[in-house]
Amino acid sequence: MEASTRKGLQQGELQPRGWLLYPATRSLTTDSLLSRLSDLHLPLPGHPKSTKNHCPDTMNSNFVRSLATLALLACLQAADAAPSSEAVALYRSGYELLRARDFRNAAIELEQAVQLDSAYGDALYALGTAHASLQDFNKSALALEAALRHGTSRPELAERIPRLLGDLHFKAALKSRKQRRYGEAIDHFGQSLTYRPGNAQAHFSIGTCHLQLRQREEARGAFLAAIEADAGYKWPYVSLGNIHRRAGKLRQARSMYEKAISLDGEFADAFEGLAHVQIASDDLEGAVVTLRKAVDINGDYTEGFVLIGTALNQLGRHGEAIEPLQQATQLEAKNADAHYRLAEAHLGTGSYRDAVQTGKRAVSLRRDFHAAQVILADAHFKLGDLDKARRLYTAAVSDSRFKDYCQHQLAEMDRPPVEGG
Repeated sequence: MEASTRKGLQQGELQPRGWLLYPATRSLTTDSLLSRLSDLHLPLPGHPKSTKNHCPDTMNSNFVRSLATLALLACLQAADAAPSSEAVALYRSGYELLRARDFRNAAIELEQAVQLDSAYGDALYALGTAHASLQDFNKSALALEAALRHGTSRPELAERIPRLLGDLHFKAALKSRKQRRYGEAIDHFGQSLTYRPGNAQAHFSIGTCHLQLRQREEARGAFLAAIEADAGYKWPYVSLGNIHRRAGKLRQARSMYEKAISLDGEFADAFEGLAHVQIASDDLEGAVVTLRKAVDINGDYTEGFVLIGTALNQLGRHGEAIEPLQQATQLEAKNADAHYRLAEAHLGTGSYRDAVQTGKRAVSLRRDFHAAQVILADAHFKLGDLDKARRLYTAAVSDSRFKDYCQHQLAEMDRPPVEGG
């Protein structure tokens, strides 16, 4: 667990208090508590499952105030509660174990305390602390939510719970996402937004989970919500740009990438996206300029070097393409595309033996890499190694992209030499 959340919990650790501090009966019932909320005309808390139809900021702020009010009223209920002496003893034991940083045994003691008294707010708060320290964010959140409902003996602790819950649900969501449980992660991010509305990172993270589930429209809505929450948060612009680009909406995609670049002039992902738009728009010169900026920012950006070389090859500037493509192969020795494009560049400059060497590497790295087979066949053909060229053309002819070209080359090889030629 991150230090900030742990510190926030531990600052609120309750000193064990005996039952003599509490009246003998619980005079504030749930019905009377709800009645007090009704008198204040405040909405009751809910748990949205996603950001769809999320409340405006004004409603969110009212909701947070509602949680704080609920916490304060719950504290009145806690003040009227009398935990049993056995529950208090278990709480004391758990608290001392917490202080000794024996979180697992502390959780065991505190679980027993709340089993004896499910409305024991102080024990629930301490139990949330123990589970958080064990990085069991789900159990921690459940305990703190119960403490929020029932109240603690110190109102300032109850007021702190909503923010802690927001942090815990966010961490639980990150854990679920890492385990590829994307639906569960979306639920946790939504819970986080319940307690910390306006968190742009949570909205953005929901969008990334929807993308993993191939729910493009839901992802788009989450990214828009992230921008609405914080227009200066750069990441959702790139994600929206990617969605537009893959849908063929190049103008909208370009706008998103350029907005991200305006927020961060060294945002390599945005430059990459813009370059893809330029390539799709046949602006190869512009793409080369954009990609050079990207690799200047991130010298380990292998794909950027590959794209530069690819664009230069298409422009017929094969000699210029060699250096960035060699850089790509040095960064990722097993990048088949980098070796293939480097072979293409060598072929374009007439360096046929170099083309054979790099072409062989590309073919060895990817099964049925027909594009690389054609380049390698061309290099062998230029060197007069017709048997190897024939075998490679024959292997690539099954690919419809290269069928006509390979058949033409095979026919050329079978054509008898012209007399006197």
